[in-house]
Amino acid sequence: MRRWLLPFCLTLSAVACGDLQSGQAGAPPSATPTSASAPAADCVALGAISPIPVPPLAVVDLGDGTKRVTSAEAGYSLVVPGTWLVSGAIAGTVNPWFGQAHMSSYDPRAAPTPRPEAGTILPPEVGVRLDIEMWANPLREPLDIYAQRVHIGPDQIAVLPGAFVRLAGGQAYRMTIQDERRFQPSLGPLVATRQTRAVWLVPSPRADRVLVLYATPAESALFPAVERAVSTLQVAAPRSAVLPVVHQRSEILQRWLVGKSGPIAGRRAEAKLMTYAEASLAMDARPGASLNPPLPMGIPRIDRDPDELFWLVAVSGPDLPASRGGPPGRGVAVGTPAPTAWILYDTPATNDRGERTGQGFSTAGTWPPGFDTLPDRCH
Repeated sequence: MRRWLLPFCLTLSAVACGDLQSGQAGAPPSATPTSASAPAADCVALGAISPIPVPPLAVVDLGDGTKRVTSAEAGYSLVVPGTWLVSGAIAGTVNPWFGQAHMSSYDPRAAPTPRPEAGTILPPEVGVRLDIEMWANPLREPLDIYAQRVHIGPDQIAVLPGAFVRLAGGQAYRMTIQDERRFQPSLGPLVATRQTRAVWLVPSPRADRVLVLYATPAESALFPAVERAVSTLQVAAPRSAVLPVVHQRSEILQRWLVGKSGPIAGRRAEAKLMTYAEASLAMDARPGASLNPPLPMGIPRIDRDPDELFWLVAVSGPDLPASRGGPPGRGVAVGTPAPTAWILYDTPATNDRGERTGQGFSTAGTWPPGFDTLPDRCH
């Protein structure tokens, strides 16, 4: 899960998967400044650069009953049946997710409602779905080792041993995931609904990333069409957009330091520019430890460009917003409102896409531990 949860902290927005890539050097366990320091400068040079966007997910009809799906962001292309639906967004979301393609032989919006005892598992006769995602491999583990960390879907119960195969001109790893949903009716025997997913792990030209392809369910009569599509996979170097900083540091800090009557006494706010991967790693630091952990926590799916620029913002002082529920602060009795001591959150610097970000509130200490030692790309 991306974002942290302290005994005295509540995450307001968490995602299934985030993207962690590299740690920084260790930092002191705490930092307790009590007065505001001089604000750092805006990123004037970074705000003036010319944008170099990356093409969105492309779908091209090849005129022979197939179409080519290409992601410049994640660096892959493959050919799928022309009748399949293709989307870069996960069901229910508006914006496409980084480097993802979700393809299905059926319209997910018109798919039959699963039986209550089956959860989200659809009968194999409905059709087949092929998903491609970019996952982080921060430890650069061999694919057969990495495979044991892969978890897809709430019904997964096992990862079966796989084997290395040739794919996209190199060595990939093919394995199977077992899903099972159990339902115990009030009257009658236990009902178990099962399916399998075929999974291919394909190395990216970037050693810290892995392409994850998975087909659901592998029992579908259309599974041979999936295998033909996967056999056409081609891999290239992933690309990141170059975008100017449109939300400057002064804009971010003014929201916290200046009220309707002028400067807010005793309030401190600082913002550091970093990549989304760096900000995510800082946000995912373990409670009470440095914000620079040596290793990431978990193996998350990359949900947006790890190189996208974000502001990591820390705020402390009086009259801060309170978290929306959750346990009280350490040493505070249940039912007693605990004032917020500090807030830590991240926000995009180059656009207004605020989704998949998060924030945490603490009622202990005076400043996010380790924040002052984090790097700042805005000089």
